[in-house]
Amino acid sequence: MLNIRQIVGAVLLFVTSLVKLIGSCKDFYELEKGIHELCQKVCNQIFTWALEQLDTRLMNEHDRSTWRVVGFRDKTAISTFGEFLYKRRLYKNKKTGETSFFLDELLGWPARARITHRLKELAVKLSTELPFDRAAEILSYLAPKVSSMTIWQATLEVGKVLQQEGKEKEQRFSKMAKLPVGERWPRSCASKSTG
Repeated sequence: MLNIRQIVGAVLLFVTSLVKLIGSCKDFYELEKGIHELCQKVCNQIFTWALEQLDTRLMNEHDRSTWRVVGFRDKTAISTFGEFLYKRRLYKNKKTGETSFFLDELLGWPARARITHRLKELAVKLSTELPFDRAAEILSYLAPKVSSMTIWQATLEVGKVLQQEGKEKEQRFSKMAKLPVGERWPRSCASKSTG
């Protein structure tokens, strides 16, 4: 759970930055853009704290007879709130020597991933409608530092998954096609006009 210092820190960041923004903005566009960026910064901070709290919970719940904490490792990633850095614990299996980041496993986060699942979803949706450069430009309004290569890579990863799913469906269908018709379809699907 977030402690009071974290909440106060987020509120202070928001209020002090908002006061500066109100004192310096010259028009509505600047105010809107500033508030948007400020909200992203505060959400980013809360998001990072939430990840670290999850990591602490996992540390308290892990099997101490099998796994031990060997240290912290930083990870930089990009979300819809922008780029963020968080620390997570590295665990080592006492018996096998295998290492693991429990937080990454819990979140389903691949080892080399730089963008969150949500940002990846948005990037892929945009890339199916626009060239990668244009998709990166549009996403940069939401999350700076997303390159056209990052979008291309995300689209490629999703494409590979869909291609594999398609092959599996094709294999299931070809197995069904080899069965006699009576075994393949339930009676409710049989045509009544043939009788």
